[in-house]
Amino acid sequence: MDQQTQEKIDAIIEILKQTTTGRCAIALAGAHAKGVADPSSDIDLYLFADGAKPYAARKAIITAAADAGTTPWIDESFDATPWGGSMDFTYQGTPVEVTARTIEKMDAGVKDCLDGIFSIIPATWTSNGYYTYIYLCEASFIKPVYDPDGVIKQYNEQARVYPRKLKEAIIREFMGRADTWLENFHYESAIRRADLMFIAPILVHTVMDFVQVIFAVNETYFTGDKKLEKALSTLPYCPSALLQNVEFLLSAPRDVDALLRQRELLRAVRADLSAHIG
Repeated sequence: MDQQTQEKIDAIIEILKQTTTGRCAIALAGAHAKGVADPSSDIDLYLFADGAKPYAARKAIITAAADAGTTPWIDESFDATPWGGSMDFTYQGTPVEVTARTIEKMDAGVKDCLDGIFSIIPATWTSNGYYTYIYLCEASFIKPVYDPDGVIKQYNEQARVYPRKLKEAIIREFMGRADTWLENFHYESAIRRADLMFIAPILVHTVMDFVQVIFAVNETYFTGDKKLEKALSTLPYCPSALLQNVEFLLSAPRDVDALLRQRELLRAVRADLSAHIG
């Protein structure tokens, strides 16, 4: 990381500390944490704290630090949504995305993950829903930049070994979801009619359900929807019927024979996964 970016992060840490009460821990994520940042990369940070200062006070702190002429986005609380509360702003020309959570909520979320308990929550910004086991997935890659009480260190350690219960729960849930349509007569009749607006969501959701199973089978944490094709290609195991036909499987051509081939490929992926799971 270049010195200028490091200095920005150091300054932002001091700003964020002012928005909290009690214990506070801050972690770096995104391209900078992975060492693949370029000049256009934003700064992704996770903030964990016992509590948040009142909304108005936090808004004033962030607004004062943000670049002139920009409008920060500040959620009402650190637990405003299932994934936390955002404090997003621009600092010295660089977009900063902060995901804030109370330590209590993060602790509970991580514990659920370790016990194989999760929810799938509809969200507009992700095609297949928000998976609450992302809490543990995130804990596997975030890097502490301010952690005086070892809060993030503990999360990193809890995520060090992929939990057996979580693996089993993900496979059970998403294999069931992926199996919803493959023998369903409504899908069959939609294919015969080339009913693309009915078929296209089936294709996307079935593929994305298989993706979750594939990550779990490989005991690899899922870290988000971006660059999934590349991520799948680097896993030790991925059904070739999926990996070699991603473009075809995620399209809905107005051709009955092509739609039938898509269904057969999805069935082949299911069979491959089922054999691998045992």
